[in-house]
Amino acid sequence: MDKIKEKLEKLRVESESNHSRAERAEAEVKELKAEVAKKETDIQNLNNKIKLLQMDLERTEKRVEEVKVKKAEGDKEDSQIEVLTRKVQMLEHQLEEKEKSWREATDKARSLEVHSEHHERKAKQIDTEKVDLEKKYEELTAKYNAVKAELEATLKSLEDL
Repeated sequence: MDKIKEKLEKLRVESESNHSRAERAEAEVKELKAEVAKKETDIQNLNNKIKLLQMDLERTEKRVEEVKVKKAEGDKEDSQIEVLTRKVQMLEHQLEEKEKSWREATDKARSLEVHSEHHERKAKQIDTEKVDLEKKYEELTAKYNAVKAELEATLKSLEDL
C-alpha cells in the first residue's frame, strides 16, 4: 500500500514537473515569437528606410547631374556640386550600413524562427508526455481505489468471522 502511495506521489511529482517544464517552454515560445515579430517589424522599418534612402540617393544623383550640366554651361556652382557629391557619398555609405543591418536582422530573424519552431516541437512533446502521465495517474488511482475497496471488503469479512 505504501509502495502504491509512493508511486502515486512519484507520478504526481513527475506530472507537476513535466507540467512546469511545458509551461516554461510555452513561455519561451511566446517570448521567441514576440522577438521574431519585433525583428520582422524592424526588418520592415529598415526596408522602408532603405527605400527612402534609395529614393533620396536617386534624387541626389539627379541633382548632381543637374549641377554638372550647369557647371558645363559656365555656372559657378562648384561648391554645391561638392556638397551634393559628399551627400551622395554619405547616402551611399548609409545605404551600405542599412543593407548590412537589414541582412543581419534577417539572418537573426531566421535563426529565431528556427529556434521558435524547435521549442514549439518540444512543447508539443512535453504536452503529449503530460497527457500520457495523467492517463497513467488516473489508471493507477483507479487501481488503487479498487485495491483499497477490495482490502476493506476483505478486512470487513475478516472482522465478521
